[in-house]
Amino acid sequence: MSKIKKIIISVILLFSVAIASLYYYGHTHNVNFFDFKYIQSYWKSNDYNTNTNNEQKDTTKDNHDNIEKSKEPEKKGKSLEAKKAVMKADTPTMNAYGLYYDYANMTLPEVIQAYAKEYGIKNSQIAFSYKNLETGELIEMNETQPMTAGSTYKLPLNMLVVDNFEKYNLSMTKRYDITNTYYEYDGEHNTYVKVFKGAMTIPQMQYYSLVHSENTPAYALADRLGGMSEVYKMYSNYGESKAELKTFSTENKTTTNYYIQVLQHLWDNREKYKDIRAYIGESFPGDYYKRYLPNLVIEQKPGYVKEALNVDAIVYEKTPYIIALYTAGLGGATPATEEVNLVGLDQVGQISYVINEWHRVNMNP
Repeated sequence: MSKIKKIIISVILLFSVAIASLYYYGHTHNVNFFDFKYIQSYWKSNDYNTNTNNEQKDTTKDNHDNIEKSKEPEKKGKSLEAKKAVMKADTPTMNAYGLYYDYANMTLPEVIQAYAKEYGIKNSQIAFSYKNLETGELIEMNETQPMTAGSTYKLPLNMLVVDNFEKYNLSMTKRYDITNTYYEYDGEHNTYVKVFKGAMTIPQMQYYSLVHSENTPAYALADRLGGMSEVYKMYSNYGESKAELKTFSTENKTTTNYYIQVLQHLWDNREKYKDIRAYIGESFPGDYYKRYLPNLVIEQKPGYVKEALNVDAIVYEKTPYIIALYTAGLGGATPATEEVNLVGLDQVGQISYVINEWHRVNMNP
């Protein structure tokens, strides 16, 4: 038998089996597969169902998209005309300070970099984290770069004492011995021991560590919590930086990305920390963030040591904001510098003004 005949016979057999299977299924399920009208209506019915399902899916998707669009908050940015109006009103002050920049058309980092370029400062010498307290907008530059902290550690230290008052059974009236407190400078320590007759209350430690940024009362506060070694473990209570350095290092380094979280915690619990806020509101009048902004309410904790000049602040503009500003080597200061560099101190004040003016132009209503 030829191959062709074998193939023909195989096809006929398969066709016969298929016909028999259809007949059996139709007989048992009361379906006539050999009625053309039935087949036509069957496919029309399935085509209709398929189209209907697709249309329903598309409608559902459209409705979902509409819902999602309606959920998006309407972004109402400040108009360019409104920004220019602030620029015009503030131009005399900008010119008087020599700090006129195109605030309305530049980002905050761009303005800071323009200032740095004008005064021969490297961008790496300035780190900051800024946060609008109404919108939550966070703007940062070099925020994960470790910077020498100076005395800025004293603000979260004071906050930790408030938070752990009951845990350590502390008292606001008890006088705590300071004669054996760790100290950095003999003269300062001996003066405190003499003036306070060897003991201080916690309110006295808070006042002198925040208003005057003295070290002996700060270390006396740390002793209430078990010493600085224990305090370092607690700093993460207020957040952690996205950098490798999470809070403060034992070498007195930190990042602005960490410290902006400290300020946020201070703001969120401002009633609890009202005494602390009163102290930092009183600190260093006419200097640091207050130097070129004399008419603003500013609660600030500066930090100076060697090459570092820093300031952390709550600024009560029409739209309040928090700022962590850290610098290195301004005015030519170096790690060997022993006295505050006055040129650098003035530049910190100028940078503070620039940040605040950008905020006024772009963020205030």
